[in-house]
Amino acid sequence: MEPSGKLLSYWQWLLLLLCLVSCVLITENLVRQDVAYAKGQQLEQQVANAGHLRSFLETELNRALYLTFGLSAYVQANKGEVSAAEFNVLLPELVELGQYIRNIGVAPGNRLSYVYPIEGNEAAVGLYYPDLPEQWPAVQAIIESRKAKLVGPVQLLQGGIGFIHRLPVFIDGQYWGIISIVVEPTDLWQELQLIMDRYGIEAALRTRLENGRVSESFVGNNALFYDDSLLLDLTIRGANWQMAIRSTDPLKGRTMEIRLVGYSVTLLLFALISWLTFSRQQLQQSSRELQLQQQYLSTVMDNVADAIITTDAHGHIERINQAAADIFGLSMHQLEGVHWSSLLDDPLQQQQLLLATNTPNKIAKTQGRNRFDLPFPLELSRSEIEFNQLIKKVILLRDMTERHKVDRLKNEFVSTVSHELRTPLTAINGSIGLVLGGVMGSVSPQVQQLLQTAYDNCNQLTHLINDLLDMERLEAGKMRFQLQPIVLAELIEQCLQQNRPLAAENRLQLQLETKEHGLQVRADPLRLQQVITNLLSNAIKYAPRDSTVVLRLSLDANKVRLEVMDQGPGVPEHFQPSLFQKFAQADSADNKLQQGSGLGLAIARSLMLAMDGDIGYQPLQPHGSCFYLTMPLSGYAKKAVNLAAPAD
Repeated sequence: MEPSGKLLSYWQWLLLLLCLVSCVLITENLVRQDVAYAKGQQLEQQVANAGHLRSFLETELNRALYLTFGLSAYVQANKGEVSAAEFNVLLPELVELGQYIRNIGVAPGNRLSYVYPIEGNEAAVGLYYPDLPEQWPAVQAIIESRKAKLVGPVQLLQGGIGFIHRLPVFIDGQYWGIISIVVEPTDLWQELQLIMDRYGIEAALRTRLENGRVSESFVGNNALFYDDSLLLDLTIRGANWQMAIRSTDPLKGRTMEIRLVGYSVTLLLFALISWLTFSRQQLQQSSRELQLQQQYLSTVMDNVADAIITTDAHGHIERINQAAADIFGLSMHQLEGVHWSSLLDDPLQQQQLLLATNTPNKIAKTQGRNRFDLPFPLELSRSEIEFNQLIKKVILLRDMTERHKVDRLKNEFVSTVSHELRTPLTAINGSIGLVLGGVMGSVSPQVQQLLQTAYDNCNQLTHLINDLLDMERLEAGKMRFQLQPIVLAELIEQCLQQNRPLAAENRLQLQLETKEHGLQVRADPLRLQQVITNLLSNAIKYAPRDSTVVLRLSLDANKVRLEVMDQGPGVPEHFQPSLFQKFAQADSADNKLQQGSGLGLAIARSLMLAMDGDIGYQPLQPHGSCFYLTMPLSGYAKKAVNLAAPAD
């Protein structure tokens, strides 16, 4: 990349700084407002929760304290003439009705004469209030005010801490005595704590004393009165308390969300300004790189000998290389937007070619029209690519004119050499045969052996020449076929009979397995026999001694299948793709595997294709080979099979 100037100008730096400062100020102001709003909501909730706590305390304390008014009314109704037996009946019933009550006491003339229950309160029985300097001033103030009052918490003489509700009783205006109920706070505080846990709050209570003084908290943590907790004054039955309450739940604000959004916007603005600054420079650099890539791609495509054509999804030409322009004698300007099939000698072959090249590895043969408006041979393959979410097609066309010339010259040479060799070879072979037949008289064993070797080699050379001539005729389309209906099982038996002597020499058995003895195919009997014999001879050649070569004839979906199976070493996996090519032979350490021209299977494949059949190979497990032929049923046999099929 070329060096650029300043990254940001002065006004761009200033704009960026102002944006940053503004965003920070706005964000923090929103955070403060949100915190204030959350605190207000929490304060309202705390006030409501404090009301719930106060209501609970008033309800639970008054439930017990109302019993003192009932007992006072009973005493007043009886003019104070209440016997000990009556109190012994009344007091247990009242304690049973109330909650959190430790005891109920009745003190006629300020002496606590009746107490229930006695157990745990023995020290309070007979108590005379004027003798208690700690409690008498409060009792005397209640008597003078003639009003009930709740005091506490106080240290009880009988032990423990409690709240005492005292009610002075007057009969006909004369002071009679005091009725008191002692409330045990332990269970009350436990119930209060459950309520606080349910509302998610923490609270404490303390007593407001005279002269503005306060006591230590008798419920909850005393530290709540000295932090930011909410403070409320409570007055219950003359008892002056102060409550401190605080929420235990965290402040429900959106501080993190607000800051996240605010600072994200800040970063976004920063990135936007930076992008605007660098985008022009990057665009220029990308444009230069794109031009270089296009030049490189054009150079590569223009130096390829094959024609490369790219089209849209509908087959209209978008681009060609120089080879395409040279082959067809047309420029890009002339071909742009034209359908690629117009380059063919017969554009109607388009669909056929598309089906034949439906994968990138498949190649179809066709003809095109060159710059001289003459047809010429082509090989065509195609593929699809996706570019900018659009489907593009790439078509590769190869001019086969020169290759066809070379192949033709090669075939003519092979044919000429084969014909020229065939005549003298036949004469040599016949002459040696006559000598071996004894026409020239007897010869010594040594000469007999040499003549037999020469005779065998002449036969092998004759087979090679015949194979070459067959291949040449097949490739030139000059081989004629006499197609006719054939009972395949009978033809196979003939092949077996012809090859049994060779099998016997190798101590092999030949066996036909089939239940379809009447299957017919339409083929040339001589050529089909040639194919089967080739497969049999290969199986005999590679099968181990004392084994069986099996021929299995079956019917599969209106197609006849013949399998030739042996127990030999099989075809190496790496060689299987080349098995049916000309002059193909697998490497092996066994000398007999080297024999042959490598044309037999190639000829067999060409013969089967010419008779609408096919040939293939599959390995057997754990070892062995299986060559198979497939052919369609003939019309006669197909009809017979359909008639023989049982009805549903």
